Amino acid sequence: MKKKIIALVLALALMLTVLAGCGNIGVVEGGENGGENVVVSDPSKASITVATWDGGLGSKWLEDAAALFEEKYKDATNFEEGKTGVEVNIVASRSFDGSAMAFTPLTHDIYFVEAVDYFAMINNRQLADITDVMTTPLTAYGEEGTIADKLNPTLNAYLTNIDGSYYAIPFYETYYSFAYDLDLWDAKSFYIAANGGWTNVSGDLSAGPDGAAGTSDDGMPATYAEFAKLITRILDSDVTPFVTAGNAQDYVANYLYQLWADYEGAEQMLLNYTFDGTATDLIDVAADGTVTELPDTQITIDNGYMLQKQAGRYAVLQFCEDILLSSDSNYKIIDTHVNAQKSFVRGGIANDQPIAMIVEGSWWENEAKEALKDLEDGGYERHNYAVMPMPHVTEEQIGQTPTWLAMSNSYGFVASNCDNMALAKEFMMFLHTDANLCAFTQEVNMTRALNYELSEEQIAGLSTYCKSILELKETSNVIYPVSLVDEVNNNNIMFGAYTWAWQTNINGYEFKNPWLYFKDEADTSAEKYFNGQYENFKTKWSAIF
Repeated sequence: MKKKIIALVLALALMLTVLAGCGNIGVVEGGENGGENVVVSDPSKASITVATWDGGLGSKWLEDAAALFEEKYKDATNFEEGKTGVEVNIVASRSFDGSAMAFTPLTHDIYFVEAVDYFAMINNRQLADITDVMTTPLTAYGEEGTIADKLNPTLNAYLTNIDGSYYAIPFYETYYSFAYDLDLWDAKSFYIAANGGWTNVSGDLSAGPDGAAGTSDDGMPATYAEFAKLITRILDSDVTPFVTAGNAQDYVANYLYQLWADYEGAEQMLLNYTFDGTATDLIDVAADGTVTELPDTQITIDNGYMLQKQAGRYAVLQFCEDILLSSDSNYKIIDTHVNAQKSFVRGGIANDQPIAMIVEGSWWENEAKEALKDLEDGGYERHNYAVMPMPHVTEEQIGQTPTWLAMSNSYGFVASNCDNMALAKEFMMFLHTDANLCAFTQEVNMTRALNYELSEEQIAGLSTYCKSILELKETSNVIYPVSLVDEVNNNNIMFGAYTWAWQTNINGYEFKNPWLYFKDEADTSAEKYFNGQYENFKTKWSAIF
């Protein structure tokens, strides 16, 4: 049996580090925003440079593909007159910040980066038109279809929204979640038993959030109330419930964004990107927490701020305040994401304090490769991890199909000033064959934002964590949080990242991360935060629309 992989993109970027890629290349330290990367190529070959953000995915997946491409075209003479063979030079650096690229010259031929303002870069004429790449059948690589055929319809419409042409290809997708340690769960009996007690994986497990016995979420908390009981159980076992990074506390805000989407379900959540339809769960919340249901409301771009009253927002704010932050002992904050990952994977293995969960994006396991390797080199056996299913607010929601956001705006694109357009476009076609998409997933244990199939044998070789991502995608409603509404795409600051999800104004002060608000501020309440969101966006709406 084969499983489909459907995907999209995400964002993040900072810092500076340059690594040499494959082939005979030399790289002088620098980068897009900190000096020029100097790549020395073989003058006898046609060459291109491919720049990538050197973060959670690393660059090995790209180096491996480049080596295969160079071998395939080692005798080619059609890419540049007087030259035989090709050279693909990989420049991996944390200086490649997509959020700044709309305002800086592009100095490499191809990019795979995060935090891309797609429409701004098109309007600035920085991206090459790659419609031919997307619509030419991949027959040269043994496939009948095109790259465009592999796109989700929502993404296809988004990418061609300006003028019908394609200027980028969705890169990777991520799902923010609690990743949990299956082996620790088993050893400490953190699974919820059918009788309401606790057991290990071999016991009689509860049916979990999907309400069906015999599935992978058995024993997981089905409701927020059960999640709260789980936190207490973990603390009573002298284990830290979860860890997050001091330099990446926005991950928690993004996880809360996921919970909000799951509460709303696909139909109601999509209103936040289409601004066209009927909102059925808007509420008013009084200062004392009294909730009043509002009548069904037709949403358009003119009154889109009304979506700030969706009930899911308030439920998730209460979850953050009353459950995640019910005690300082619930969590550990470690300075960097790398050190947080290290603490998590060592917890309970290398005599470190056990940690049950980590709040992270889907790339975390690949990013933690060195920490996992250090464990193995130290004679320790690594644990297995998985995405924790999202609990529901109420028992009535148990069995509801989960809704996840494939969050991102990371893309691969060809620079409009590319020195060898024919070679760059051919490499992009090669990279997006099924074989190379599958190789990407096998290397980094993540998914690309395209439709492709992994064989049973390939799936068997993936980590337990990646398998849980594949299952998540198979059993959930997956939303790509992109919009075709011009007013949204022209106001990226208001609607980008998790701003639309969580920005609020309380007593004249703006906040956009509920986790930090409830953790760090005095005299807080979910009611203040929720009502501040509505007033904040109502005011901004009148100024913009």
